Amino acid sequence: MKNLPNTYCNSKQEYFPLFLSDCLDLMDPVLTFDRLIGGIDLNKYLTDIPEYTTGRRRYNPVNMLKTVLFGFMTSGYCSLRKLEDNCKVNIRFIYLMDYRTPSYRTFGYFINKILKDKIENIFNDINHAIFNEEHVDLQHLYIDGSKFEANANKYTWVWKKATEKFRYKLYEKITAEIEEINAEIAWSGVQITTNTEYVPDYLNEIVEQLVLLWELDTSTFV
Repeated sequence: MKNLPNTYCNSKQEYFPLFLSDCLDLMDPVLTFDRLIGGIDLNKYLTDIPEYTTGRRRYNPVNMLKTVLFGFMTSGYCSLRKLEDNCKVNIRFIYLMDYRTPSYRTFGYFINKILKDKIENIFNDINHAIFNEEHVDLQHLYIDGSKFEANANKYTWVWKKATEKFRYKLYEKITAEIEEINAEIAWSGVQITTNTEYVPDYLNEIVEQLVLLWELDTSTFV
């Protein structure tokens, strides 16, 4: 009997399981992810899959690839056993795998044999899809010198305490310098006020005063 070629289609285009439709919000990340990845031609990365002949029908490789990518996207690093477990109990992974539950060995074979040497190209295609979807401007590069933790929230800052300590030490040095200047210009009757903190505008005013005193001092010797 002649074997018919495998035709993988996206069954979710025809129906959406009632259970998942009740549990997944329309703005759920997995739906956005599935829509974005669905716009990429993933089949070109799945050409090394051995031909199906006998035994159990293979898992949909497109669903497998989506599940692997989503697993690493949500966890940063996702173990094979965690992928297997998610396909059994996590409705997002159940949605991506269409109720199929590959074992961790199947995921390991798929990653090591099918996706080997293709990860970088897949990454580039996903980036291009995101750039096109979000209209990202690639002509400008913005650099920020702040140091934040890898898994930070908006209130965490790695070097905050060290920065504050350095700032107050700098204020103390400025105060010491101003006191020395006051001793040097005592002849003029001008005394610069010291503070616990300083702003650039105030420092500029001090410099302007010192320039005027220097001009006055030099003019007396002319």
